Amino acid sequence: MKEETGKTIDYGKYEGQTFGQILDGLARDVPDKEMISFNGERITYGQFYQRVMQIAMALKKLGIKKGDRVAALFPNCPDFFVVQQAVLYTGAVFVLLSTRYREYELSYMLKHSGARVLFTIDEYLKTSFTDIIDKVRPELPSLEFCFVMGSKVPSWGRPFEEALNLGKDLDEKLLREDLPGYDDTASILYTSGSTGLPKGVKMTHRAFVFGALQVARRLRITPDDVSLMVVPCSHTLCAFIQFPNALMGRCRIVMMETFDAAQALEMYNKEKISLIYGVPTMFVLMLEHPNFAKTDFSSSRAGYTGGAIIPEELMSGVRNRMNCKLVSVYGLSECGACSMNDVEDDESLKIGTVGRPLDGVDIVITNEKQDKVPDGEVGEVCLKGPILFTEYYQQPELTKAAYDKNGYFCTGDLGKYLDNGMLAIVGRKKEMIIRGGFNVYPAELEEQIGLIDGVQSVAVVGLPDKVMGEKIVACIIPAPGSSITDKDIIAYCKARFANYKVPNVVIIMDEFPVTALGKVQKFKLVEALQAKGI
Repeated sequence: MKEETGKTIDYGKYEGQTFGQILDGLARDVPDKEMISFNGERITYGQFYQRVMQIAMALKKLGIKKGDRVAALFPNCPDFFVVQQAVLYTGAVFVLLSTRYREYELSYMLKHSGARVLFTIDEYLKTSFTDIIDKVRPELPSLEFCFVMGSKVPSWGRPFEEALNLGKDLDEKLLREDLPGYDDTASILYTSGSTGLPKGVKMTHRAFVFGALQVARRLRITPDDVSLMVVPCSHTLCAFIQFPNALMGRCRIVMMETFDAAQALEMYNKEKISLIYGVPTMFVLMLEHPNFAKTDFSSSRAGYTGGAIIPEELMSGVRNRMNCKLVSVYGLSECGACSMNDVEDDESLKIGTVGRPLDGVDIVITNEKQDKVPDGEVGEVCLKGPILFTEYYQQPELTKAAYDKNGYFCTGDLGKYLDNGMLAIVGRKKEMIIRGGFNVYPAELEEQIGLIDGVQSVAVVGLPDKVMGEKIVACIIPAPGSSITDKDIIAYCKARFANYKVPNVVIIMDEFPVTALGKVQKFKLVEALQAKGI
């Protein structure tokens, strides 16, 4: 059966379904409809489903059971989602890893999650992930199977194609044995913690599906849409929102391996893009690109962005110059999207707001006593709803501390309700830095940089950056007699952290502004750095 064009999706039918059930329906209803375009390859919904079933069958044959953790470390490619959906189909738990991560992060996350299976690429952007995994394998007693995409497969690994071949002979009884329920855990997503240790955010199928469903409704996604995927697959914006939205809307995805402004603009001309999901930095780079004036935006209708407060200039520039209503979303790793504009509601699309809470989500603004404040008053953004995570994996004390006296999750962000009922985010209570749409916690960097020989004290702050939103500045006080340099600090961080966490600037200082008790006054440090033009 071929999908009708112009058909409005009845999103209500997805309520209560897992993604496995959604995929079963797509394979039955629209097997021949094009699903993904990637590097010249065209994949239908039916072909995608078949590949998902093969990986799911392979996991079953390997003895992977409901609740077991399976990790994926892939760059942007269709097989990232094949593995994700296969894991979800079996009832195993999908552990989301990023090719931006390095030894420290990958070792911690694989060990903490207790992953039994790892799907990885051999090498990407001159980083050998098999070398990293080889180095940390002695610290990973739970890791039993490793499937490697690429030509450089180590002796302890298996080619990715072996997993596909293992699952070719489908055993329907085994495949559909002990399938996940709506409230079973679907995924663990690691987010940097204010304590310095990453937190494993556990999300259920309910939270995953419910959030994606509400976003699809607000964007009015239909089978006629063509969605440009430029965000890394490992980013929550892509893995938990854009891809699920595409499935629910039965639309077509044009996937790029990495974001490049020139290539993204070319896709508008070539593929007639109607939807684009991206962090603010990406929109800035497209608007400022020399090829922008040569781009046909007649098919464009909506853009979806989050990860930072959106400047007025950017909102109006996208709408007026890209023929695109820019929908601003507010969300966190702990819940995905929780508030956003409605693409068909001009009142909602006013600059400076993130719209209304998603249906079924209760967002309140509270004071320091955790009491609700009147509309118009700034306070901490707190929320309840089916989109919320269940816990920080194996960190019960952190989970308990994340909720207030009324059972609301405390985001650490500052916001207020406007007179028109829209939510506005005005800042961050926490010290988190947002660079290019990625969250960076100073505590994580400070902890690791502080281990470097020759570093006496370190303080990490964020400063405004026109393109990336914020830049990371690491301020260092050397130990007596140390000759450590800014280059030493940068090299150390590049070897251990995702590139978006690496300080953009390192400042060697004699002292920090401190309180009477010796605590670094970061607001004064920021003022001093800005006075120097940094």
